[in-house]
Amino acid sequence: MKTSLMCASAATLCLVAAGCGSAPAPSAPSAPSAPQGVQVATQRSAGPTLAGNRRLARAEARKLLALVPVPAGARRLRSAPVQPMGYPGVTGLADARRSWRLTMPFDQASAWIAAHRPPGLRQTSSGSAGPPAASGYGYAGPDGPAWGSAELDIEVEQAGPDASYLRVDGFVAWLDPVPYRDTATGRRLRVLAAGHCPATDSGIVGVRNPAANLTRTLLPAGPPAAALRCAYYGGNGKPSRLKAQQRLGSAGARKLAAAITRIPVSHEVGAMYHCPADDGSAELVAFAYPGHPDVDVWAEVTGCSAMSNGYIDVSGELP
Repeated sequence: MKTSLMCASAATLCLVAAGCGSAPAPSAPSAPSAPQGVQVATQRSAGPTLAGNRRLARAEARKLLALVPVPAGARRLRSAPVQPMGYPGVTGLADARRSWRLTMPFDQASAWIAAHRPPGLRQTSSGSAGPPAASGYGYAGPDGPAWGSAELDIEVEQAGPDASYLRVDGFVAWLDPVPYRDTATGRRLRVLAAGHCPATDSGIVGVRNPAANLTRTLLPAGPPAAALRCAYYGGNGKPSRLKAQQRLGSAGARKLAAAITRIPVSHEVGAMYHCPADDGSAELVAFAYPGHPDVDVWAEVTGCSAMSNGYIDVSGELP
């Protein structure tokens, strides 16, 4: 996952993704006057829904549990006496869990679990802690269109001289298919592909586009005929000044537009992101489309890279 793990307690394992800083994902209320991060209101369609993705994520979490080998003689427990090794830092999370008491000393139980891996899954982490003695293992789950990440966590903890506890968690973070709205306040640019890049982006928060059909995708359907790409310095170099201007013909514009269109507009719910330093560097790309108004895309290229078109805000890097 690209999210942080929130520690459960000092006595349990906690594997935390490293980063230079952290910030919560924007909230997603439905009111049109809500602040940054409100979701775009859309009509019902046959495409993915939040409720459908949630159901699929919960089903996948249960499938992950079924992959865990359990030693003979293990006794299933009604409640978990062991805290999880860590929780993925999202609020939209399916967590399927089970616990057992094993008739094995801790060292023997830990060795058995390490030797009997869940079939088909790749181990991504391991760790130990204590007292009481504990060891844990993390495995990456399969990819799926309904969720952003899936993982299986297995923990063994000492329960006495001749017994151990086993806890397993299937974590799957479902996706909200409705993108965040671009609600940044401030000056916006409108640039045409046949024009020129503005000399500065000082004070600019994004772009504006006249096309109202850009609430579920950054770019319209169909290949562009040309594009103008403008790159601006951040706080280093010549702050906010134009760094480079590039004109793309049909082939280059189509290649760039195809790469942008492949970036998912869905997002995990309530994710915490770890971002490197943001120096304010930005790019603007203006695409020309036959029979369609030009479409501008604004990209923040450092920090938590993101793109917007005046209607929606998407996490991703400009190719």
